[in-house]
Amino acid sequence: MSFYIPNDWIKDTKNKETVFQILNKYFYSDLQLSGNENYKKAKEELKRIGETIIIEKIEDGTIQVY
Repeated sequence: MSFYIPNDWIKDTKNKETVFQILNKYFYSDLQLSGNENYKKAKEELKRIGETIIIEKIEDGTIQVY
């Protein structure tokens, strides 16, 4: 899947490529549910690198993962 992530949502610009790798790794299909295992794994990895804004945007529906 393709994701558009504004630069100001990335806390550390060094993580930009990693954020996209995580999102593409776990949300590679239109058929995702926010409570599924891939969602939990992506959230853990994003949290580990400190990218909590991306997590917030997924949780509030700004970034849509179904």
